[in-house]
Amino acid sequence: MVNLNVNFAGLELKNPFIAASSELTDEFDKIRWAEDFGASAICTKLAFLEVPFYARPYHIFEKGGGFYSPSGHRLGVEEAQELIRKTKEQTDLKVIANMMGPGENLDGWVKLAQMLEEAGSDMVELNMSCPNVGLMAKKMNVDVTDELGAHLGKNPTLAREVCRAISDGITIPVMAKMTPEGPCDVVAEGCQQGGAAAVSGINCPMSLPGCDIYDGGKPLYPSTHNQSFAGICGPWIRPLAFRHVAQMRMKCPDLPIAGGGGISNWQQSVQMVMYGATVLTYCTLFYTDGYKALPKIEKGMREWMEEMGHETLDDFRNIALEHIVTPQKVDYFDAYPVIDEEKCNGCKVCVDLGHCEVMSFDEKSKKAHVQLKDKCYMCGVCYWLCKRKAITMEAV
Repeated sequence: MVNLNVNFAGLELKNPFIAASSELTDEFDKIRWAEDFGASAICTKLAFLEVPFYARPYHIFEKGGGFYSPSGHRLGVEEAQELIRKTKEQTDLKVIANMMGPGENLDGWVKLAQMLEEAGSDMVELNMSCPNVGLMAKKMNVDVTDELGAHLGKNPTLAREVCRAISDGITIPVMAKMTPEGPCDVVAEGCQQGGAAAVSGINCPMSLPGCDIYDGGKPLYPSTHNQSFAGICGPWIRPLAFRHVAQMRMKCPDLPIAGGGGISNWQQSVQMVMYGATVLTYCTLFYTDGYKALPKIEKGMREWMEEMGHETLDDFRNIALEHIVTPQKVDYFDAYPVIDEEKCNGCKVCVDLGHCEVMSFDEKSKKAHVQLKDKCYMCGVCYWLCKRKAITMEAV
């Protein structure tokens, strides 16, 4: 019998599915959708004691790739408190309050956390990772004295002290959100030493989308005249998320981890758990597909667990880590491409590779063939590019 229940740093969750802090969670009606479609918890949108500057959402979305988000709606503490109270009163969701204190003012961080706890939050998530606050200014050589966002998350000593101050000042669990702009594993260890009950990762790395080549390099955003550097999320960052979650798990074996970053289906959700995640967070997927994507993930995961004989997430959590080694310890074996001519449609994708001369195209049969096997160095690129799955790599 499959059981998706999970204890996450003291929070008893009916499943591991959490809506990440974003415009998905800045208003109660959208939060209620999360519950309607099966989420166990939500991270409310980033809250400040005082919102540092006006911002509204503006995005560029490249299908199957990147979701560029330079800015967004941020909550003042009173607005966040009201949202938390309403969510706790009218739903059964666990509420994780995403927050950012005023720079190096530890008293301000503690005060904000206390106010969110008083409103009913079950956990606070310390935003040490937003690339659009603090780090952007540093990158542009703007004088910023406060340590904010991803700039804070790159400093394990400061991150530890912020976690320590807040952990000592509130009674609910503290979670720190990691940035891929820094060494997540080292920072996570510092946060754990400072009393953090959990970490989450990853937030968006800083990026810059393309520009309008027909209009003087102006931004492609349809609702702004200029642009700032952008956080990027979505499928492009998933390999980064896998890497950082795995490294954090290796560094901190007992630390609960909320793993997310470009997860788009149930298979990738399983992979994230195999790399060490305790629970899973979703953002871009819900932007593009809506919360209706969540029941599909739950169904797929349940059916796979039944097929594999797993009863709980613990049965397969961390199992992918045993296969990660340093480059000099990679264990190679010989495997060459074999083409199924019935599946091959003659698209030539495997023939036209710039680095490979193994494949040839038969004009008579209109099929690809393995012609120069001795030239193959078994990289597997043709295998991955074949949309018809006509190529297999067979061991010798």
